[in-house]
Amino acid sequence: MGHGPEETLEHAEHAQHAAHNPFDRRVTVSIAIVAAILAAVTMVGHEAHNETLRLQGDAIKEQALVGVYRTDTADQYAFYQAKKNRGVMYEAFLDFVSMMPLRFGTEQVQEKATGKWKKQVEQYAKELPKMLEEAEKLKKKAEESQERADKAVSDSHKVHAQADRFDLGELALQLGVVLCSMAILTKSRPFWYSGLACSLLGLLVALSGYFGWLMGEGGHH
Repeated sequence: MGHGPEETLEHAEHAQHAAHNPFDRRVTVSIAIVAAILAAVTMVGHEAHNETLRLQGDAIKEQALVGVYRTDTADQYAFYQAKKNRGVMYEAFLDFVSMMPLRFGTEQVQEKATGKWKKQVEQYAKELPKMLEEAEKLKKKAEESQERADKAVSDSHKVHAQADRFDLGELALQLGVVLCSMAILTKSRPFWYSGLACSLLGLLVALSGYFGWLMGEGGHH
């Protein structure tokens, strides 16, 4: 925002120098109270903006992990399918050979010729379930990272909506301090009342952001 709590306190200090009558003293006390509220709203607003940036960073990191996990999942499924296809092919070879009559040798010769295929089929029978399980784990990790990314984005929107309320409340409180200061300079009660009204409005707006009043799904719950 344009002014910080330090400048607001300066307004209060200048007003204090001019406080020589009951009206000035009452206005000066109100300025000090508003300045304290303004400092608190400013601090909470800064924290909300920092939290928004943190959540957005978390969402980016999780989304990057989603891409990595999805790529690894696709590779693992492709590797699994390739081995499965080769296993089916070897089984088909074995079935084909078993249906052929023995013409050129004994069963020992046939077993020797088909032994490699049988070993591959047995090896794939052990490897394929583990490969499929690994692919499912990678898929689950991708889904979990996507859920965390979506949650971080949703939370960042909520916190950003709160930060906007804090900024609006801060602006109204600053205006309230200025109007109250004008009341001391001009000895005008309307300025004071206007300043108090702006300050109250700013406080209500800031509280609406903190408690999520009238903010719909973007509010704090």
